[in-house]
Amino acid sequence: MNRTDDISSLFSRFGASAGSYHEFESQIDYKENPPVPEPEKAPASPEAALTIEVVADSAEAPLSEPLVSIEPVASMPEQPASEPAPEPVPVAEAEQNLAYPVDAQLVPPTSQPLITQPSLAILPAAPNRLRNLLAEVVQAREVEAQALAEEAVRQEAARGRPAKCKAHVVVVVSLKGGVGKTTLAAGLASRLRLEGGRTLAIDLDPQNALHYYLGVEQGESGIGSLNGAGHLWHDRLKPGFDGVLLLAYGVLGDDENHALMHAMHEDRHWLARQLDSMDLGASDVVLIDTPTGSTASLAQALDVADEVIVVTTADAASFNTLDPIERLLNAPHARAASSHCHYVVNQFDASREFSRDMLEVFKRRLGQQLMAVVALDNTLGEALAYGRNPMSAAEPSPACEDVLQLAEQLKVRFKTSCAQEVEAQ
Repeated sequence: MNRTDDISSLFSRFGASAGSYHEFESQIDYKENPPVPEPEKAPASPEAALTIEVVADSAEAPLSEPLVSIEPVASMPEQPASEPAPEPVPVAEAEQNLAYPVDAQLVPPTSQPLITQPSLAILPAAPNRLRNLLAEVVQAREVEAQALAEEAVRQEAARGRPAKCKAHVVVVVSLKGGVGKTTLAAGLASRLRLEGGRTLAIDLDPQNALHYYLGVEQGESGIGSLNGAGHLWHDRLKPGFDGVLLLAYGVLGDDENHALMHAMHEDRHWLARQLDSMDLGASDVVLIDTPTGSTASLAQALDVADEVIVVTTADAASFNTLDPIERLLNAPHARAASSHCHYVVNQFDASREFSRDMLEVFKRRLGQQLMAVVALDNTLGEALAYGRNPMSAAEPSPACEDVLQLAEQLKVRFKTSCAQEVEAQ
């Protein structure tokens, strides 16, 4: 096929004939332009996928309809690598920063606005807030307690300590139960009468058992019910065996017991003031039975004691209480400097080798402080069951004999102390 046939076919497609086609030579000499380097194409956007070009042959007549050419779609440009994520903040550090605004430098930059919920970072952490509130409450209570203690000290200093009681005060103590403390106290009370004087027995033990041993009927009233009620102690004394005057602890309700303990804690010389109101003389003897262990009642009794009798037994358990009782009795301001402390081994069973060995241990440990040894004797328990006074029996038992000897030793000490006071004056 020659060129003429090609032109005829082309004209036929457009509804024309080849006869109307005339070819002529151009008068202009066209020169080819030197190739121009194409500029670097910018990455085509995804929307520019198609381009339209008009193709014309320089030697042919222009066509009435341009040809359409399709270029391949430009590849999507690679997205720039995202910046590395910030390192996680440790939990401990994050908790510390909760109470402060979030640092803007910790937020990664972005081209689009961030939509965030209100952050709790501007609020203090709940656990820390609760801890601070509890600390404030504790501190307030400590300040209040200190203020009350200082006020109690000021009131005590304003009232001052009353004058020393003229009577001889014997305090019976023990750090261990079951050693026969109350039984021994009752026996001593019935045998400590001085010529021309009275013997008073005061029960500071909440067990309220001293009245059994002294033959006094149980009553509701006692030191607790009389406290703060305007009643004087000497008006409520009840007679017992051998003329002993007893002031029982009494049966106290919760309110009365709380008021009594409060009075003892608030006033260190509470018992001294009570004895001072009883107008006791130099021939009077006061014997105080205290509760077992270290209590407010014991502290009040030691404050007025002239003689302290520590009751123990010849066994290992009692031996282990010697160090604690010594620390208690030798503590500053625990008792008057003029008071004396002695030990009594009670309920001693001479038939047992172990008891004899333990007694030897006590003797070596206590030395001159061991004042007496009271034998184990069932007569005391039987006398309590029958309501009799064991100390007034026609034939005293071995235990009663030991108690009598102990009472005589205390009487000698009373006379010696009286003579020393007279010489001091």
